[in-house]
Amino acid sequence: MFFSVYTCIRDMLSESSEMYLQTVFRLSEKGNDVTIGQIAEAMGHSLSTVSEKVKKLTDQGLLLHEWREGVALTKEGKRKAGLLLRKRRLIETFLVNMAGYSPYEVHHDACRLEHVVSDRLTEALDKMLEYPTHDPHGHPIPTKEGTLKITDTVPLSTAEPGITVTVSSITATDIEMLKYIDTLGLKPEKKCKILEKAPFDGPLTIDIEGKSIAIAQNLASMIEVTLSNASS
Repeated sequence: MFFSVYTCIRDMLSESSEMYLQTVFRLSEKGNDVTIGQIAEAMGHSLSTVSEKVKKLTDQGLLLHEWREGVALTKEGKRKAGLLLRKRRLIETFLVNMAGYSPYEVHHDACRLEHVVSDRLTEALDKMLEYPTHDPHGHPIPTKEGTLKITDTVPLSTAEPGITVTVSSITATDIEMLKYIDTLGLKPEKKCKILEKAPFDGPLTIDIEGKSIAIAQNLASMIEVTLSNASS
């Protein structure tokens, strides 16, 4: 009985560490500095809780952190985080492509499964899915070595009128937001044109497949796009 309880606690701590590594990995995908505050906001934890956990992971050689400076992954931390993210994104792809889930339904089940799926099963999923390069949200899937190709994208909210863009990925995690973005037709590889950008953080008006829609700035900031061309 004592052994079983100890094992559960040990596994829970391991899962917690995995979540922290993944969070730092995602926050630093574009090479930006990561702060304790950003990690706390992303994970819904207090600053003190995050600071304590970051210190433990730093002592374990997985994170780099100096007092009042940013948080970064060590080489080993980046490798582990990349492999965890690979599992997560392959699981989400499997759930959508093979199990009938919608892209906005996969979050909770994928979050649970990523901590128990073995490396062998991960590679079996990759083969079964015919080696996908992106998950259902458009995010790139890390390689077997845990490396991730950085894509040259910008938030839709920063695009200027007259520009045609292609949706690259959806960074929102809230289910209702994901559903709404999906109903607008803003899915990976879809093209749209920026028609108008209201001042003072007003909405963007875009044309997608001949339909004009308005989208709030905060929502547009969660849609990563690549710039296609500018109209005269």
